[in-house]
Amino acid sequence: MRPTTNPRQIRLARVSPAYWRVTFDNPPLNLMGPEFVLQFREIITAIETDEQLKVVVFDSAIEGFFLNHSDFLAKLEDLTGIPPGPTGLPAWPDILVRLTRTPVVSIALITRQGNWKRK
Repeated sequence: MRPTTNPRQIRLARVSPAYWRVTFDNPPLNLMGPEFVLQFREIITAIETDEQLKVVVFDSAIEGFFLNHSDFLAKLEDLTGIPPGPTGLPAWPDILVRLTRTPVVSIALITRQGNWKRK
């Protein structure tokens, strides 16, 4: 895996040994480009290897966007050039499969922000 060179697009907060918070923070839309995938891969590896971890909450720092689509302006070869992960799948599907196999509870905290009133 190549080292990440861009600013952090995903932040990891180890709130306690058993509870971590992962925040997607890639303005303006939380697009998934090559750097995002590399950073997420690092976090998945950390989740898989920590024996004390029980719960991971995923959230977004970008109002109105949790996790959007691929960054279509990024070079396709930068994404397809990322080596397959331990599952043998390409990088993004590998991350998703590995997340589903971890022995931790993963929670997506998706909030509706802005001005709205419950009727």
